[in-house]
Amino acid sequence: MANYPHIDGIEIKAALGEGGMATVYRGVQARLGREVAVKVMEPLLLKDPSFAARFEKEARTSASLNHPGIVTIHDIGFADKVPYIVMEYLPGGSLAGMIEPGPIEPDKALAIFASVAAALDYAHGEGFIHRDVKPDNILFRKDGAPVLCDFGIARAVGSATRLTKTGMSVGTPHYMSPEQARGKQLDGRSDLYSLGVVLYEMLTGKVPFEAEDSVAVAIAHVQDPVPPLPNHLAKYQPLLDKLLAK
Repeated sequence: MANYPHIDGIEIKAALGEGGMATVYRGVQARLGREVAVKVMEPLLLKDPSFAARFEKEARTSASLNHPGIVTIHDIGFADKVPYIVMEYLPGGSLAGMIEPGPIEPDKALAIFASVAAALDYAHGEGFIHRDVKPDNILFRKDGAPVLCDFGIARAVGSATRLTKTGMSVGTPHYMSPEQARGKQLDGRSDLYSLGVVLYEMLTGKVPFEAEDSVAVAIAHVQDPVPPLPNHLAKYQPLLDKLLAK
């Protein structure tokens, strides 16, 4: 039998995925018979209080945002002193998995793009920037509706609060805006740049900038022009050029 964490009121059924900071499980809330996803922080990270603070911040930020394009948070708590988040279960997989076989049909890509853009517009209006928009953080409901997840490094616009070392840029290099790569002050335009990279990847099956290491990728975002789309996708170039403007 698998060694799943014990969480009161929830029967853990399976592990869904594991990252550097947490493991996500599929479970059932016994009283409601509702399928949920349970994100449990890696216990070893408890040695550094900043990780627990970031984990709790993710839950509270997501819970404060009430939008159909943003994952719903049901509860937060502790299991043997380890924090966990109970959230909406999204069975439709990730955008990363959808892109893996190759480009997505343009109309579908634009529909996903528009839905995530609306969720970001709402979050920005509520005073939050996501800072880690990427295909892994866009999941799908059973009906195919895209949902933005993982507000672990979101920050209130203009906030001076830092949960990372001073000067360290946070995010995923392939999707990072130039200003984020340089550790500058951010606003919602940084998320739109990242979403532009996601749109480019949906349309072409690859990210616009590849390099040997993350530093070289970040430099490309800061300095290099956006690679043009193939001729059959040229009508989307003006949109991408505006999203990916430096």
